[in-house]
Amino acid sequence: MSTHQKTSSESAVKRLEIELQPLFSDLFALQIQIREKLAKYADEKSLKGYEIVGWLGEIYVKLLFDGHLVDDRFEHDVQTRTGWRISVKTRKGKGAGWKQSSPIPKFEGEGCPTHLAFVHLHDDYSLDRVWLFEWPHLCEATRFIAKNVRGKFRSYVFQLDEAKDKEFVIYEQAP
Repeated sequence: MSTHQKTSSESAVKRLEIELQPLFSDLFALQIQIREKLAKYADEKSLKGYEIVGWLGEIYVKLLFDGHLVDDRFEHDVQTRTGWRISVKTRKGKGAGWKQSSPIPKFEGEGCPTHLAFVHLHDDYSLDRVWLFEWPHLCEATRFIAKNVRGKFRSYVFQLDEAKDKEFVIYEQAP
């Protein structure tokens, strides 16, 4: 790259950065406001980073089951009064990967959840649907799939099947 190209490229980057900075500042301020509002529902659980999608899913499930959020040392996210231990997996939008959960470290053994809640949000973060599955049923149906990265096992994932899993929908946004 010539000196002229480099200077021109750096100038274009700087212009874009200057143009976007006010929007990024507004976005950051809004994220802080959202976090502060959601913290009221988080049962003193630390809402780490800016994972709005995950926070919303956990809090919606907590409210649906009159439960409470647990800290990150557990394999589940929500504990109910009846003893259910619910792992919450939340996805947003309709992109290709929305039906696949984030990583699940293990699906058998001590400390595993009793239920899996799969939460789907629209692109605008509004709630679309919530599915609830009994964990043992998912194990028996071999619904947890090994996830390999570069040929090495990393974790498991759950794959939602909208057609087959209709019976497990427990909440659906009114049309």
